Amino acid sequence: MNDRKHQAWNFWSAFVFFGLVAFMGYLLEKKGIDIKEITLKEATILILASYRMTRILVFEKIFKYFRDVLKRREDLYIVGTLSSIITCPWCLGVWVTLFIIVLYFLVPYGDLLVYVLALAGIASLVILFSNLMHMRTEGKQREHRISKNNHLS
Repeated sequence: MNDRKHQAWNFWSAFVFFGLVAFMGYLLEKKGIDIKEITLKEATILILASYRMTRILVFEKIFKYFRDVLKRREDLYIVGTLSSIITCPWCLGVWVTLFIIVLYFLVPYGDLLVYVLALAGIASLVILFSNLMHMRTEGKQREHRISKNNHLS
């Protein structure tokens, strides 16, 4: 792939994003919503929903086929840029957050989906924490067995 053209597409995708931000800002203002006045509760919900949706798109099996299709067609410059975005949690997280804000404030019943994603985000964090605790416990048990075996020798 021609790196220069790929970099140009990446560069222009930033302008598309900023254009969408400006347009969404206009729509929010037209609806009388000042994003600077969101509550801590709303911010938390938006963060959790953005986190969960980003993880679904970047890491979960349900979108693996889509990610693989994009990776196979990276020679098409705009597809290469999309592939770069959808395989990077930091890049996609910004786009997803904009989408979540639009859903929450501008789409009728979109807040229901945002709440579902936020609750699923909490659930996934509980699972991650549980897995970490399990791994820590397993490690301590392994260390104890090794220490016990060393004392017996």
